[in-house]
Amino acid sequence: MFNKKKEKTDSPQVDPALAQAGIDGLVGIDVANSTIKVWADGDQKAYYRNTVREIKDAGLVYSFKTDYHMYVLDNQVYEVGDISVAGSGARGNSRYGSKSFRVEAAIGIAHVMKPGVKKRLRVVTGVPSALAKNAKVLEDVKKSLLGEYKIKSVLWEKVEDIEFEIVDVIVVPQPLGTMYAYLYDPSTGKLNDKLITQKALVVDIGWGTTDIAILEAGRVRSTFGFELGTSDYISSIQEAVNAEMPEANIQALNPHELDVKLLEGPNVETPFGVFDLSKFAANAKQEQAEKIYNEVMGLGLEFSKFYKIIFTGGGSLLYSDLLISQFNDPRLIIQDDAVMANVHGFYLLGKQ
Repeated sequence: MFNKKKEKTDSPQVDPALAQAGIDGLVGIDVANSTIKVWADGDQKAYYRNTVREIKDAGLVYSFKTDYHMYVLDNQVYEVGDISVAGSGARGNSRYGSKSFRVEAAIGIAHVMKPGVKKRLRVVTGVPSALAKNAKVLEDVKKSLLGEYKIKSVLWEKVEDIEFEIVDVIVVPQPLGTMYAYLYDPSTGKLNDKLITQKALVVDIGWGTTDIAILEAGRVRSTFGFELGTSDYISSIQEAVNAEMPEANIQALNPHELDVKLLEGPNVETPFGVFDLSKFAANAKQEQAEKIYNEVMGLGLEFSKFYKIIFTGGGSLLYSDLLISQFNDPRLIIQDDAVMANVHGFYLLGKQ
């Protein structure tokens, strides 16, 4: 499976406070159109492209073996691992009440569950800041996730039965996860008291949106968001290549395929040959980084009052050098493990 990060350890003893509430497992998860990210007990992690798709004729598709991972949920077969069918990157709030959202979340959680051990889970997840105050979205997320799950995991000859029940769901603004990851001190296992008192700005650049939060006294005081993310960088490249080199037929690659290929290098293969996209990528990166800078500065925030300006999310890694140069501010930091910071924070938040 492409770009998958997964670690498993023996599960630790249940947190006493959770056990009192009848909960014996905790999961932080981000179900995005671009990626699935999960953090669970024992620092079990999973990170992979959201390539979940329903298989109509499993017998025909799997007449030969592949590295794709299959899951059976509600008597339906799903496959994970084919980048050509990665999520659309669509924006909006309708997805949170959809069947696909439930299936994607269930399969993500299955990655960090021990077969044969059924757990009652608290799940913490986030939604874009712009949707965090939308009561219907929050209710949709909870309705989608709550309930019992029986999943069969199939990878080559390895077949495992995984069961869990989600009994509690906490939904927060996405930047709140990064806040908890930033404040957490691994040496003490607690939040850093000094950092809690310092006002900070978190800018989370995702696939489809950029979320912004003002953090003060350990709380999210204000949230903002705009529809600008890594997908816009990819779209900008496709538009430019299509205009200047139509022979490349760049539209034959879906946005996630092109993103994957560009992460591997500037020479991108399409069905019509190999093409050097370095110029287009550099121009698009500069253009999108400037847009993010202008959007953030256009909010009219009192930047002099922030002790830290924290950039996180996959987009922060893509634009890191440009952002550091444009903001030209010694307080700006790129969050450690920027890709997984939010789900680590969701997990930590679930303990509170």
